[in-house]
Amino acid sequence: MLKNKSLIIVSILVLVLAVVAMACAPAAPAKPVTPPVTTPVTPPVVTPPVVTPPVTTPVTPPAAPPIVEKVTTYKSVKYTDPTYKFSVAYPAGWTSGEVKLTGGVFYAKGEGKDLVYIAVRPATEFKSTANTFLADLIKASGAAFSPSIDNEATITLADGTTANVIQLSAAFGMAKAAITGVLKDGNAIMIMAGTDPKNMELYKEIGSTLITK
Repeated sequence: MLKNKSLIIVSILVLVLAVVAMACAPAAPAKPVTPPVTTPVTPPVVTPPVVTPPVTTPVTPPAAPPIVEKVTTYKSVKYTDPTYKFSVAYPAGWTSGEVKLTGGVFYAKGEGKDLVYIAVRPATEFKSTANTFLADLIKASGAAFSPSIDNEATITLADGTTANVIQLSAAFGMAKAAITGVLKDGNAIMIMAGTDPKNMELYKEIGSTLITK
């Protein structure tokens, strides 16, 4: 019986020691907490809308109308100036040559008093330049009369250009002339036709054949 008691006591002591040992034993280190793996959110790819530019048809400027040369009542010969780029149709058969006058470029003379003088002079105004040209022309001819203006007008030439026309009389109406011309590139292009009063319509017609384009 004593032996059994001793056995029980020993068992109890062993149990107590085991409990104490377990209580005094260092706690096992805590396992590290692994954060959950998060997959980054990829923003949606925004594709900009494709803007197709409107199809534009290039505008072609209208072609310049063709220049229809004036049909004259007389058989004509054309004088074309290579420097100032203009032309005039004067009667065929007239003698021609250079004008020995400031700005003079050409002249043509008929059988009687009919003649054409062409001059180009620097100008910003047509009338005064034409008057000066005519005065110089009269002086160069040896005459001493002064012309008077009968009429001033504007006409449309065959090339669409608007031209000035000054009709003049001199020597008490015994001479008539028409100065037709335009301002172009800082110059006055002047066609002076005269002088027989009976041929005034011819003189105006010669001036109307001026083409500057």
